Amino acid sequence: MTMHARLSGAALGAALALALASLVPGPLAAAEPEGRELVAAFNDIDPELDPHHSIYSAEAQVFTAIYEGLFTYNPDSLDPVKAACRSYSRSQDGRTYTFYIREEAAWSDGSPLVARDFRDAWLRAISPSEKADYASFFDVIDGAREYRLGKSADPASVGISIIDDRILQVRLTSKADYFTRLLCHHSFSPIHPAVLASGWRKAFPFPVNGPYKPVSLEKGSFALERNERYWDAENVEIPRLRLVFTDDDADATRRFDNGEIHWLAGPMDLDSLLDRSIQANPMFGTHYWFFAAGKEPWDDPDLRRALALLLPWPEIRSREQYLIPAPTLVLPFAGYQAAKGLDKADAEEAARLLEKSGHAGGKGLPPLVVLTPDNEDSKRVAGLMKQVWEKLAGLEVEVRLVAPARYFDLVRAGPGPSGYDLALTTWIGDFADPLAFLQMWASDSNLNDAGLADPDYDRLLAEASAKEGPARLEALAAAETRLLAGAAVLPIYHSIAVNVVDPDFVRGWYANALDIHPFKYLAFGQRRLRPNVVHAAGPAAPVASLR
Repeated sequence: MTMHARLSGAALGAALALALASLVPGPLAAAEPEGRELVAAFNDIDPELDPHHSIYSAEAQVFTAIYEGLFTYNPDSLDPVKAACRSYSRSQDGRTYTFYIREEAAWSDGSPLVARDFRDAWLRAISPSEKADYASFFDVIDGAREYRLGKSADPASVGISIIDDRILQVRLTSKADYFTRLLCHHSFSPIHPAVLASGWRKAFPFPVNGPYKPVSLEKGSFALERNERYWDAENVEIPRLRLVFTDDDADATRRFDNGEIHWLAGPMDLDSLLDRSIQANPMFGTHYWFFAAGKEPWDDPDLRRALALLLPWPEIRSREQYLIPAPTLVLPFAGYQAAKGLDKADAEEAARLLEKSGHAGGKGLPPLVVLTPDNEDSKRVAGLMKQVWEKLAGLEVEVRLVAPARYFDLVRAGPGPSGYDLALTTWIGDFADPLAFLQMWASDSNLNDAGLADPDYDRLLAEASAKEGPARLEALAAAETRLLAGAAVLPIYHSIAVNVVDPDFVRGWYANALDIHPFKYLAFGQRRLRPNVVHAAGPAAPVASLR
């Protein structure tokens, strides 16, 4: 999922350093939330309620309230937990899963949740006409890739079968031990038939199967209440949610200090925050630049690598700028540490590759348009790129600044419509596995904004899918090394999840590597009379959660 964030790595590091250095007691917020309503604030977006077309991390958090798939994440460990599925079995060869849906599972309108609701939603996700962002996630299912690419028009060719109203059977292309973890992603949620027929906006307040149901949706505010027809409603403690979408850092921070907002998940002013209940931890996310690898001449990996080898990587990824510099796309964790990326300049090799690509010394290259959000750190890195690359004969580099509020929309529009050759973005893994980062660069992925088409990379991903355990992770690391060697992706730093929330007061909130906090598990606790505290989780936190 693309992160809608406005703090650069440098600004975030400085802000956290300031917060850690200035712990002073401040006034505590009001004792109890009025009406037992939890209020959470996210950056300003118009939330996409279609789980097949959402890309922002805030939307993924919203979906934990209104949708529930067969599995959901444990809020602490990120291990998959049975949700709409009461039990399941797996065939001896590991390729066929049979899921038994809970008899008490229902939609908020009282209709039963059945296997067909899953099958129809999943077939929609992989329909070629839908162009769903996460369609390639379903490639693990037998026949799904052929169906989404239009090579088969028969839904029966996809390995998703209805055995009974409450029994769904799924046949995989090969054994995939991570399958139940993948099923935690919101794109695998069921969708009510009425919504499939008319759409979310027309059906609002639409039927849902999650712990909360929609009440009202206005500009900047989404109100929800506990879904009494949810199968586990008796264990959902908070009766109402109000989700606020704003980029007004000062106002959101003031309202948090006053007790009007209980969780800041986006807008925040750490300098003025009085109640410093700051939670900071490394997360499964990476800030990176990428080339428009689908158009000439940037489709040449030798040319891309040559330009990358000219850059001063120690200066770009300086620890004075970032808390976790990133030479690789995937945050390393126990068992996945073999991937190699570019970490230093090599002018001699760059010159050789430029000549090999037909652009000796940089001659004959068209202007290179660098798209960047208008913030200090992004401009710093783009400026270094411009400074280095314009030393080549005839290469002109245009740094095009865009207001942060508009930036990600331009990136997602693609290099063609937006006219960029190199762009900056952030990606947060959608499930706790390296494939969450690597599959998006497959040549047929709907998330491949770069337009990269590398048959060897595709082959390495396919080889990894046929393996298990350490052998699979080793194969995925080889694929990532191939991706980074071609310099289609230039990682800069791994993300830090920063939230302002008191976990003693909002019980069930745990820092984790995906920065996902299912609303079902949240409950109100008691504030403690104590000095304000900053909690900075170390690298061990995400490592453990990604096992």
